Amino acid sequence: MNSPTSVFQDRNAHIGDLVIPCVDVARGAATEPSAIPGLNDPSDVGEIVETYATGSAQKVFLDVFDAWDAIGYLPALLRRLKETGIDLLVSVGHGLLPSVTDLEKLLGAGADVVSVSTAMVENPRTIEEAVREFGGQRLMGVINSSRSDAGSWEVHVHDGERPAGVTSETMARRFADLQVGAILANSIDREGTGRGFDLALTRTLVETSGLPVIASGGCGSLQHLREALRGGHATYVLLNKMVHDGRHSIAEIRDYLFADSMYRPGQ
Repeated sequence: MNSPTSVFQDRNAHIGDLVIPCVDVARGAATEPSAIPGLNDPSDVGEIVETYATGSAQKVFLDVFDAWDAIGYLPALLRRLKETGIDLLVSVGHGLLPSVTDLEKLLGAGADVVSVSTAMVENPRTIEEAVREFGGQRLMGVINSSRSDAGSWEVHVHDGERPAGVTSETMARRFADLQVGAILANSIDREGTGRGFDLALTRTLVETSGLPVIASGGCGSLQHLREALRGGHATYVLLNKMVHDGRHSIAEIRDYLFADSMYRPGQ
């Protein structure tokens, strides 16, 4: 098994590495035009990512809505984005990785990490084969979670549309066994609410897996970022609308976190 250096760091990561902007992509363009000031083409993924990189973001998450058989445009896009120097975290078709060959194509085109979620439930042998071939650090586990009636969190697959019949804690342990680079802890219940991240979920997955965890779902303010990194024990926070609609820039968010005594420039 290969043992590449992980693009995910520990909690002493540089301040600009804590925030991961997300770009939703379909047919090679942003699914919704961005309101970031100064863009020539608000739907151009390359322009959006370059703006994030200029603002000091060191990673970007590309959430590609197209199915695997409809991403012929993606390798060229990844090669273009790689020129910005930013780390590329890529999710395709609800995290349903068809084969190791498909993974190899994306890694060869410039993806640093490819996420898996549905495939971990429906086709775990492919994930195990991918880990043997490329190392767990080239994969990121996505756990789309919703509170069950029993009070625990239940995994949902196919972009959160179907319950998988497994708890989020169990899935986190499976990802830990494979030594994936990180876990993205997405709260289905909080998505689009602006109420803040589910801090109990992120804490639980950190404690269960021992892996870097990315908080996702529900961010509506700068304070929510601090809460996730502090009380939620997240290593990273995933942002979408907050930056895509131009409400806050990556540089502004960086400066906000710089002001927190928990973080020091250059760390």
